[in-house]
Amino acid sequence: MMIFRRVFVALATAAMGAAPGVAAAEEPWIPRNIVPPGEYLVITPPQGPIPTTFSGTPLQNCRVNVFEDRVSVDLVCGAQHFAGRQASHGPNESYLTFGASPLGLALTPQATPGMWMGTVTVANTSAPVYPAGFWLRPLPL
Repeated sequence: MMIFRRVFVALATAAMGAAPGVAAAEEPWIPRNIVPPGEYLVITPPQGPIPTTFSGTPLQNCRVNVFEDRVSVDLVCGAQHFAGRQASHGPNESYLTFGASPLGLALTPQATPGMWMGTVTVANTSAPVYPAGFWLRPLPL
């Protein structure tokens, strides 16, 4: 009986020691509710087998810069520059707002690492104001 108890304690201790390593191995490099620091290009999402009427976005080829603090962001479209903030929302969505603008961006991560899907929304909500979405692709390519 004593040997059985020692084996059980040894196995339980080993399992507890391994548990944090297993949890950390589940894609720790991909935050699910905040866009990581870097520069991103706004692109049109890939078309499926049936093209949609609302393909494209007015933000096509704009750049989104996320700074190291993961809160400060910039939206750069040609000569226009809009400073803003990022806020996580739920387990897999982030909102970007820009100054006093009533519009913002709602972003969700894609299965492809680094890619984010977004829509133009009412600031700090997921209510869309433009029917077409876009993707953020990390730069450099």
